[in-house]
Amino acid sequence: MKPGKNFWLVSLFAILVAVGLVAAVVLIQQTQPAISPSGMAANCTTTSATPTNVTLGGTGQITFSCNSQTPTTSPAFTTGGAVVSPTLTGYAAPYNSTGLFIYVANGAVNTGACSSRTGAIRVTDGSSTLIPVGAYNYCAKYESVGPTGLPTFTVAWNV
Repeated sequence: MKPGKNFWLVSLFAILVAVGLVAAVVLIQQTQPAISPSGMAANCTTTSATPTNVTLGGTGQITFSCNSQTPTTSPAFTTGGAVVSPTLTGYAAPYNSTGLFIYVANGAVNTGACSSRTGAIRVTDGSSTLIPVGAYNYCAKYESVGPTGLPTFTVAWNV
């Protein structure tokens, strides 16, 4: 054989081997999706109250979830674990200014005093709060309900 012919065959063989190695190394290729940071997700836009009415002049606690009939299985929001700061709007008497809490929706204790419910965390306007992974409802303490009942209020969670 001529030396030029061998070089051509060796070059072709080298190219085929290189292509084969590259093909053998990359068996599959997958692109993973972008993932949002841990945060919170509202399970409903407007919550429902349990109980659905209060007594004039009464004092007690009220739960806010996504379904007043099934608050333990209809949490107001879920979180993947986040440090957030709440902003309260309209949270005024007859609500107790220090009586707003979140608690584990399906916890062992989900009735009675807000501060005694499973995983209870006080919601303080403008104060950074670590909320562990889980599903939560709100609980608000109220005192001396007037003729207009309990007012609407909003909680906005900010990072």
